[in-house]
Amino acid sequence: MQSIFAALIWAWLMASSFVVSAHVTPYASPLATTGLRFGMALLLMTPIYYCLPKQPQDSLSRVFQSTSLTFKYLVISGTLVGFFIGLFSALKTTSSLNTSVIYTFVPLFGAALMLFFGQRTSYQHWLGYMMGSAGAISVLVFTREGALTWHSGDGIYFIACGLLAFHVISVQRWGRQVTAFFGAYRIMLFGSIWLLPITLIWGDLGGVAWQNAQFWRFLFYLTVFTTLLTFVLQQRVIRCGGASRLLAFSYTIPIWVAVYQATQNQVMMLYSYGFIIGSCMVLVALILIDSQPRQQLE
Repeated sequence: MQSIFAALIWAWLMASSFVVSAHVTPYASPLATTGLRFGMALLLMTPIYYCLPKQPQDSLSRVFQSTSLTFKYLVISGTLVGFFIGLFSALKTTSSLNTSVIYTFVPLFGAALMLFFGQRTSYQHWLGYMMGSAGAISVLVFTREGALTWHSGDGIYFIACGLLAFHVISVQRWGRQVTAFFGAYRIMLFGSIWLLPITLIWGDLGGVAWQNAQFWRFLFYLTVFTTLLTFVLQQRVIRCGGASRLLAFSYTIPIWVAVYQATQNQVMMLYSYGFIIGSCMVLVALILIDSQPRQQLE
């Protein structure tokens, strides 16, 4: 039950990330914002890391003493960074509606990867993934303006979503022995290592509104709640409930976004058939995916 509650909070915070990130765009490039989020979150987590008691498997030195573990965490964090870079590249030639719809395929990609790595996926799970994708797309299409048309950036974002799915599966496969905070800290550290040169070269730091107080308020929220906290919650959900639970609850993200939009004088869209039917399909998908005993990846 605690893992389910953590997954709900994670999904809500992820939805707020999409909303707040749209507000911070006038103050800094998306790549600069991402680099700053990771860097600031790492600074906040470092003193906590050294103060908390650790199990032997939680020690960071254990990672650097093992070439295999170092490589695994470079892959875990690198796929996450690759997702962000793919998203920013795609948005140059596609719409936010298209990327939102494509994002709903992440759980399906994750299920395919679990099958590839040897975890059996039942027909009930596959039905849940398909219903979840259909329901989330229904919510998106009927609560957002615009039409779905293919753009060149959509292919890039499909690849980026594949990287994100691999990130989730690799966390379960390689990092489930580590407690939530220490696992999140490792990803934050290696992610910052990846992002530092990328942000310095392509982040357009000269265009950042460093002296704007609103920018720092948005950045603080993104750093603490939608980076640091979501990373820890993600680790907890995967460790206790498996990658399938995290992938399943990602279907609720469009619903949370729509609810937020409804608070901005768009209440009527919550009464549309598309939103109601889509939300019910997502609920059924959660039950189908999360009701069966899970098998851990070896």
